[in-house]
Amino acid sequence: MEIAKNITDLSNENTFEKVFKAYYQQLAAFAYQYVESHETAEEIVQDVFTNVWSKSDQIEIRTAVKSYLYGAVRNACLNFIKHKKIERRYEEQELLKSDGFETDFLELDELQMEIDAALNQLPEKCRQIFEMSRFEEKKYKEIAEELGLSIKTVENQMGRALKVMRTALSRHLPSIVFWLITVLQKNLWG
Repeated sequence: MEIAKNITDLSNENTFEKVFKAYYQQLAAFAYQYVESHETAEEIVQDVFTNVWSKSDQIEIRTAVKSYLYGAVRNACLNFIKHKKIERRYEEQELLKSDGFETDFLELDELQMEIDAALNQLPEKCRQIFEMSRFEEKKYKEIAEELGLSIKTVENQMGRALKVMRTALSRHLPSIVFWLITVLQKNLWG
């Protein structure tokens, strides 16, 4: 089956249909690796194809269709994940508000600013390793493989990062512990 060589070929309905049939399942499986939901993965891929079809006359791509589609799906997945994190954060804030913790948001904002400042103190590679471990929840082995480092180097950089973070955030430790206990109690005992 001859598949479109570039994105402008996709303005033809028959060509678009061939591309859709050729790549849909692969792209859905690819998206699933990011979002871990078959339904969401399929929705993302459908949205990408819908977008490509509706904007095929406006999109100018110099790569192969397959590369373009995989990149578009990856970006859509990352945007979805980012949006979900924002939603969770908002829900957590709303939960705290409903429990009478409105004034704590000023502290949380201040804490977030201090976390950001502490992160900015770290050397670039150290910060990258810390963010991959703590924000992307990757294991040391995954980080080491992705960055081409030894696991020992990743461990050392994490130790360094944690030391800086502990020092920078030490004055907030009692508030953080209190907040975590309150949230855990709320989640455990309703």
